[in-house]
Amino acid sequence: MRVAHKNVVRLVGYCSHTQSEVLEYDGKSVFAEARQRLICMEYVPDGTLDKYITDEFHGGLDWNHRYKVLNGICHGLRYLHDEVRIIHRDIKESNILLGDNHVPKIFDFGFSTSLRDGESLSVDKGIHGTIGYMAPELITDRTYSNKSDIFSFGVVMMKLLIGSTCASENRNVELILEKLRKRLVKGAFSSWENNYHQVRTCLETVYSCMDMDPDKRPTAFEIIQRLDETESTDYSVSSGHAPPLWQPGDEESDSSDVDASELERTPSNDILPSDEEPTSADTTGETSTQEHNMCAVVSKLSGSAELSSLDFLERITDGFSYERIVGKDSLDADYHKAFVYEGNISGRTMVAVKRLIGAKIPVAKFTRDAEQFMSLDHKNIVKLLGYCHDESRGHKLVHLKGKPPQDFKGAPEQLLCYEYMHNGSLREYLIGHGSREVDWHMCYKLIKGTCEGLRYLHEGCGDRPILHLNLSPSNVLLDENKVPRITGFDFSKLIGEKNTKSVNAQIKGPLAYLPPDFFHSKGTDLKYLATVDIYSLGLMILDIATHQGIKGNHDILIKTVENNWRQDSQIATLYGSLEDKFQAQVKMCIDIGLHCVKSMPGDRPTAGEIIRWLDKGSKPVPGQRP
Repeated sequence: MRVAHKNVVRLVGYCSHTQSEVLEYDGKSVFAEARQRLICMEYVPDGTLDKYITDEFHGGLDWNHRYKVLNGICHGLRYLHDEVRIIHRDIKESNILLGDNHVPKIFDFGFSTSLRDGESLSVDKGIHGTIGYMAPELITDRTYSNKSDIFSFGVVMMKLLIGSTCASENRNVELILEKLRKRLVKGAFSSWENNYHQVRTCLETVYSCMDMDPDKRPTAFEIIQRLDETESTDYSVSSGHAPPLWQPGDEESDSSDVDASELERTPSNDILPSDEEPTSADTTGETSTQEHNMCAVVSKLSGSAELSSLDFLERITDGFSYERIVGKDSLDADYHKAFVYEGNISGRTMVAVKRLIGAKIPVAKFTRDAEQFMSLDHKNIVKLLGYCHDESRGHKLVHLKGKPPQDFKGAPEQLLCYEYMHNGSLREYLIGHGSREVDWHMCYKLIKGTCEGLRYLHEGCGDRPILHLNLSPSNVLLDENKVPRITGFDFSKLIGEKNTKSVNAQIKGPLAYLPPDFFHSKGTDLKYLATVDIYSLGLMILDIATHQGIKGNHDILIKTVENNWRQDSQIATLYGSLEDKFQAQVKMCIDIGLHCVKSMPGDRPTAGEIIRWLDKGSKPVPGQRP
């Protein structure tokens, strides 16, 4: 009740009442305490903000009202953050009420936290918030701060400016302004036209609010300062200081005509740390007889007692020394972090040992899932050779460079032993080749192998299909013959045929390869989640086939491919002179990739259908299944 600000819903009173009652329980009369807790808040007449956010500019709020709402939310956040030191933790349109004259009021503090001892809050349990509004550090570091609210406000601000659909499709100021021009021509408010600088400043503020680095996001006070500057200077079109949002003749313009390579101003695509699996510095692709012998030795070791022994795994990694670390995993809901160590058996045979740090996986689940993963047997899946769960020591030491050993008391040792991949990740391969002439036959091998691996996970595992939900070039490794092998799926996505899985607040991996619809999904079934993997696969196919890379905005890559990469000249620039049948193969893969990234999940093919297209050498036909 100490919170009092015009842009925060006021708590008028509350009641907590406990009363003893006699109830029937299990055939007996028992005394129970009945608790009633009530909160009385001021009445706000105009409902929630989400009712005013539409994808059409003919209704809802004009620019002046939208700006007033944005400014008011900022003042409310500044008050919460700077004066009463409260993090809301669930800022979204449905948690903003509109009072008289559309004065915005923040409410619903069910997840809020009061800061007393520091600027941030670490949480060990579940993450609170709403997918699509949550800052990435909530998933990677499980840490809340004022800047988490700022990220969420950036999402609200974008939706209020350009509508929910455009907000999910674009993160580029110029492309969005182009869309605004088209909408304004169709009969929108003149108030947008007369406040060009204010509109643009708000759009630019959106992207600073949604920066992947929390330290680069502005505070609520700094946002207010920016907005105040737009009010103090006349930047309207009529003043002659700003270009109009549209000019006569723009009616036929299309945002696809804009050169995306020149306009791109999107944030880094590294929204979350990529999961780097074990690799070595040797990426020449040369395979020796000794390497083949080593692989044969490893295949015989699969499932052996040694690879389930903590003492043995500790010995082959030199006591889990820092010098043996070759990769690390980001955080997820099951464990805090994992380090991958190079293991050396008998001086020459290599394995990769993944050590879960601060593990929270129950032993029954760990064992059950590890057994299923060990049963996977496919040339395009990294093989799990053994696993270990050991509670005998009661603690574990983790050695990091330049730091004293960290002691995790009471934490069991949980380790996974994989076959070692000698040629790095697909991501490293793509970066290493850049845009110079590359070998199409190698690219096709990578595409076909990755598709076959995903089909096996989706369709070849009986009644417990495996959904990756983290598919990216970082999670495809290359063996000694540069055969692609999928990895990085570990324990979080084993799903029974008839089960569903809630993906709320359990994102793991690089967001750049996940479809926009994934972030608006709260609880989804197996069929939908499979389309998430297909979308990621489609982006990877386009990336491999064109070497264009994903720079944080799917639309830019997809439109660039659609507009340029069906031309023989563009293909020849990357691959040199190709026979006609191989040029057709490139175009087929590009068409398959574009089919996979359809905006409607139901329009995306299955992994099995993709393999049938590749085997037939035929392009997808819109509306038809192979």
